[in-house]
Amino acid sequence: MKNSDAPSPMRKVLRNFGFLLRGRGFAALLTLGSIALMARSLGPVEFGIVVLIQSYFLLIKGLLNFRAFEAIIRYGVPMHDTGDISGLRRLIKVCRRVDRRASLFATGLALALAPLVGPLMGLSNDQVILLSIYCLALLTTATSTAGGILRLFDLFKLFGRLFTIGPTIRFIGVAIAWWFGSPLWVFVIILGAVIAIENLYSLWVCRRIYRERIGPPPQGQTVRDAKLNEFPGLQHHLWVTYWQSNMDLAPKHLATLLAGYLLGPTEAGLLRLAQDFSTVLAKPAVMIREVALPDLTRSWNQGSKAFQHVAYRTALLGGGVGLMFVAVICFFGNFLLGTLIGHNFVGAVPVLILLLLAATFDLSAASLRSASYAIGYASKVLGMYVVSMLVYLVLFVLLTGWMGLIGTGIAACVASALPMFFMVLLIQRGKVGRLN
Repeated sequence: MKNSDAPSPMRKVLRNFGFLLRGRGFAALLTLGSIALMARSLGPVEFGIVVLIQSYFLLIKGLLNFRAFEAIIRYGVPMHDTGDISGLRRLIKVCRRVDRRASLFATGLALALAPLVGPLMGLSNDQVILLSIYCLALLTTATSTAGGILRLFDLFKLFGRLFTIGPTIRFIGVAIAWWFGSPLWVFVIILGAVIAIENLYSLWVCRRIYRERIGPPPQGQTVRDAKLNEFPGLQHHLWVTYWQSNMDLAPKHLATLLAGYLLGPTEAGLLRLAQDFSTVLAKPAVMIREVALPDLTRSWNQGSKAFQHVAYRTALLGGGVGLMFVAVICFFGNFLLGTLIGHNFVGAVPVLILLLLAATFDLSAASLRSASYAIGYASKVLGMYVVSMLVYLVLFVLLTGWMGLIGTGIAACVASALPMFFMVLLIQRGKVGRLN
């Protein structure tokens, strides 16, 4: 029997988005504060080196991210709704195993490539050692399944709180290092240590939730023998979301490394600075995908009219908010960056405007992508993002060589607009197919 007091899918999406927005909004302010203090303390060149180290770490992490939380939602929501706790335990066991193996392989790959990639980015031998130490934090990044458990049980309020842990510790550490005028290596060690602390705490919290909501298997049963092939389509889904994750994250961090190679650490630092400020829109896009997917999946399975209502209204709302931010930076960008970071960094304003416009396209596309996933078009969405990434990389290299840093922003705008229009067509195709 349907509960008449239950919130509508749109209200539920907005409520959960609000929980994440509060957490990530506070985290974003702390992150920007950390960036400002670090940039003022180190200057453009050394700040650019820190940026290259972070980008290398995040690129390797992204390349080995199977986004197991999406599999938990895709396959776990029906199990949870029907009370299949035994199947849910086995699904979580499989996803945890994928997470752990990916983090171990990522650590080995990062350490092996650091001596080769570091010099190409302009790092000295001592800085390559720092890069390797920083990459040890990859051992703690097997957190995707844990995040899936929180989403599955609609614990977005707790999820939002977890987002504040790392940025709070990071800001305190960076502020202390800034106060004492610490050298480059101190900032790098602080940043790497905070990643490890944040991940380990998140794993501990989610393990506690697992014990409370699911618990161990009954006596005589085990989940150690759980395998991927128990869940039809799971392996394919993991591969699709794996490559989709690479399409989302790799171009951003690869772009920073390419900028370091083509233009030098200072320009790479300016690009990353613009990217970090543009996350004021990029982070909400990720949050919308996270909170919309469970309810869009349920709405589509139930044939509810709320499906299109949630998908399109959320897209329009996101686009409107994004354009407001673009307008603010157009008029006040030089003042804001000059005041917060320093006048040495105002050269990032033109590319920041373009990256905010690209992030606006991504924000509008966020709910459309979740809707396409709910219909079952994950592979088609992936194909579109592959095309988008190739367009981005080609334009990035060509336009950066011709126009300098501003070319990176133009490439981002073109590549971000393509998937949005494609996914509108996919959703309409799904609607027609259902009617037929």
